[in-house]
Amino acid sequence: MFKINLIPEIKQQQQKTYRYNTMATTVIIIVAIIVGVIVFGLLSYNLAKSRQLSDTNKDISSVEQSLEPYKALEETVITLQNGLTDIKQIINGGSKWSKFFTELEKATPEDTQVTSFDIKGNEITMDVTGKDVNSIDRFIKSFSNFKVKTETESTNETESVSASSQGGKNLFQNVNVAGYSAKGDGKVTFQAKMSLVEGLLW
Repeated sequence: MFKINLIPEIKQQQQKTYRYNTMATTVIIIVAIIVGVIVFGLLSYNLAKSRQLSDTNKDISSVEQSLEPYKALEETVITLQNGLTDIKQIINGGSKWSKFFTELEKATPEDTQVTSFDIKGNEITMDVTGKDVNSIDRFIKSFSNFKVKTETESTNETESVSASSQGGKNLFQNVNVAGYSAKGDGKVTFQAKMSLVEGLLW
């Protein structure tokens, strides 16, 4: 049995073109919808992230403002930590400073009193109060002539000796007093500067 094609060839070509165009249009629409959904999703995500970042920045600003009163406390804590570090250093070197202040007490004449003390490196500065003007001379002589025995000179602990004793080495040098102030009760105040000879006590 034979099939008779009743549709002209041109009509068939038109139908194929229509079906192709319809399919292409459908695919383009579907792709456009998918792309639109993806773009919308990305825009929504970015918008949500921007809002989240903005909220986070606001929270950070709020927290920073609430922490303002604690800055002074933080500085105090840091100061205390630095102080504790200094104290630890003093404790670790406590034995040598204990020995030094023992010798310092021995070198100070009875009629003078050290009211403040500062040491930087081996340079010493002291504010001193004396009984009278003659106390200044006694102070200078006492510190200039104060000697200690070194370990090679004594098998016992380092011990001080008076200026008239034999042996030992001067613990202080370049003892200097520049001027003084007199009080109403006859006492004088002055500042003394000197150098500590290193290697004698530690």
